[in-house]
Amino acid sequence: MRTLRAKSIAAISVAALVGAVAFTGSNAAQAAASKTITVWLMPDAKDFGTALADANAAFSAAYPGTKVVVEFQTWADHLKKLDAALVAKKGPDVVEFGNTEVMKYSAAGALADLSRYKPTFGNSATWLKALEDAGSYNGKLYAVPYYAGARAIMYRPSLFKAQGISVPKSYADFLSAGKKLMTAYGTDKDFSAVYLPGKYWYAAMSFVYDEGGAIATKSGGKWVGSLDSDASLRGLTRFKEVSDLLSKADKSGTEAAQWEVFNGGKVAMSYSNGWESCCIPKVGADWAFFPMPSVKAGKASPAFLGGSNLAVPSYASNAKLAATWIRYYTNATQMKTIALSGAIPNNTKMLGLISGAAAPVAAAAKNSWFVPGAVKWVDVENANTLQTMLADIATGKKTVAKAAADASAEITKLLN
Repeated sequence: MRTLRAKSIAAISVAALVGAVAFTGSNAAQAAASKTITVWLMPDAKDFGTALADANAAFSAAYPGTKVVVEFQTWADHLKKLDAALVAKKGPDVVEFGNTEVMKYSAAGALADLSRYKPTFGNSATWLKALEDAGSYNGKLYAVPYYAGARAIMYRPSLFKAQGISVPKSYADFLSAGKKLMTAYGTDKDFSAVYLPGKYWYAAMSFVYDEGGAIATKSGGKWVGSLDSDASLRGLTRFKEVSDLLSKADKSGTEAAQWEVFNGGKVAMSYSNGWESCCIPKVGADWAFFPMPSVKAGKASPAFLGGSNLAVPSYASNAKLAATWIRYYTNATQMKTIALSGAIPNNTKMLGLISGAAAPVAAAAKNSWFVPGAVKWVDVENANTLQTMLADIATGKKTVAKAAADASAEITKLLN
C-alpha cells in the first residue's frame, strides 16, 4: 500500500450544486431508466479481486436500465482533469480521491453532501476514523471511505532474537528494546535501533495523538494550533527521546526512501508504510511488522492513514445513482473481498480478515488520526511548519516547549 499525499490542489471555481441523494424506492428505480454513470477509479481497484466486477453486476441487476462505465485514472493528472470537469459541470459521476485531496473540494462546494445517507453505507458505524475524517467537512460527509494504507514498525526478527527481545506491547517495552539494541550494536556509528529522521512528522504526530494531543483544534469558529498543549508536549518529548537515544538518522532529514536504509542492514526498526515491504528483498527475508505501541500497555499508537475516498461531484446529473453505486461498491460483501485481497478495508470490523505479514499493519489502522479539517491545512504543509519544528527539536536548536510554541503560533496564523 502507499500513502496518498496532496501537497497542493489546483484552485477550483465551481458553484455549489449539492442536491439530495436518495438510495432506495421507486423514484430511484425510475430515474435509472436509460442512464449512464461514469466512475473514475485508480488502477489499484484491479488488484482487489472481484470486488469491482461483483459490485457492477449487483448494481446492474438492481438498475438494469443504467450503464456503468469505469474509467481508470492516474494519480499524476486526475485532479487536473477533475478541475476541468468541475468548471464545465460535466464529467464523472463518481470520483476516487486520495484521502488528503478531499477537503478543498468539499469546502469549495464541488462535492455532493452525502451525510444524511451515511447509515445506508455498509459498515459506516465502524469506518476507519481517519478515512471518515478525511471525507468530512464542517460536520458533513462528502466522500465515503474506500480503502486504506497504514504505518507500523518494521523490524528485524533476527536482531530481536539475538538479544532475547519480544515484540513490544507498550511504549516502555519499545524504549527498553531500543536501548538494548543500541547497547549491543550502537558502537557502529551508523546503527539505529529506531530509524527516525528529524522531519518525520507522520511518526512524531502519532506520539502526539497517542498522548491525547493534536496539531490544531477548533474553538469558536477559529483554528488554534495546539502543539504547545500539555498532551502534545508529552508526545513531542517522546519523539525527542527516541531521536536522542535510539536513532542515528539525519536530525534534519526526512523519511524518503527509508526502506533503502533498512536494506542497508544497520536499522533494527523503522516506522514504515505497509507497502514498503515490497522494497525489501524476499529471499532470506529478515523483516516483520508490529503496530507502534502506545503509552497505554496493550494498545497501539494512533497511525496516520493513507488511502482513498469516493465522492460524487455536485454537478452530477445522475447523483442519486452515483451515490447508490458507491453503496454497492463499499458494502460488506465487496469490502470483504477487498480485505481478502490484502488491502486494508474501510472499517475496523474487517481488519482481522487480513492475514500473514500484513496483519500487524492492518491492526495498526484500527486506531488512527488525520490532519485538522481546515480548508487552509495545505498552507501548513507547504510551509513545512511541522518539519521545521521537529528538526529544531531533534537537533537541539530549540527546546521542545519553544519549538512547539512557535509552531502553534504559525499554525494558528496559517489556518485562519
